[in-house]
Amino acid sequence: MTGMTEPAAPAAPKAAEVVAGQLRREIVLGMRAEGEMLPPEAEMTAELEVSRPTLRQALRILETERLVTVQRGRRGGTRVNRPSAKVAGRYLGNVLMFHATTLNDVHTARMLLEPAAIAELAARPPSKARLDALRDLVSQTRRETDPAVLRADGGRFHTELVALAGNRALTLFQELVQQLIDLHSARYDNQRMRSREPSRSGELLDAHEQVILLIEAGDAAGAARCWREHLEDVQARLALTVDTTSVLDLEI
Repeated sequence: MTGMTEPAAPAAPKAAEVVAGQLRREIVLGMRAEGEMLPPEAEMTAELEVSRPTLRQALRILETERLVTVQRGRRGGTRVNRPSAKVAGRYLGNVLMFHATTLNDVHTARMLLEPAAIAELAARPPSKARLDALRDLVSQTRRETDPAVLRADGGRFHTELVALAGNRALTLFQELVQQLIDLHSARYDNQRMRSREPSRSGELLDAHEQVILLIEAGDAAGAARCWREHLEDVQARLALTVDTTSVLDLEI
């Protein structure tokens, strides 16, 4: 038909983006090891057949993604960093803050994710050795009195429990959500200490032991229900001292 224009062709990626993509792939696939220093600038420009400005721009892209650390100066260089769930969690938190996400939203996501993973786990219970390792973690946590350690051990139990389901993507999602929960739980600990409120961690740990028993028995529905009730309890306790309806604030 006359009068119609052809859609514009997509813009070709810039040279720096192409170089960043190549180096990114090498890093995330393990072709460049954690802590490895990249070759000197002159060597890399020759290897990649690009100009120095292009290489420097590519490294700036990777630096913003925390995949490299650039040390400038005469004794400087570029060091490779392994992709980190912690860095991803911080980025995710910023995105959620931008979209006015609340802590209640994060807890709701957690209650959709973790019980489903635990039901899957209970349907095919892991070995006794793996369940005993979880029991050891609960016992270790019961002996702790430092709120920060209690929080870290509690979060570790959640992560290791989900990890036993055997889905790496699900485990990573849980780790990202756990980081957001932990940041706000730190506020709960600080406020509880100031108010001299006694710790009720023992009651929460009882739920940890109960879910292990249900998983061991192969009771998928019971394990999922137990964990959902546990998460609801955690959320209710947090809401006593932290406004869980306000937009996420990662600055503790």
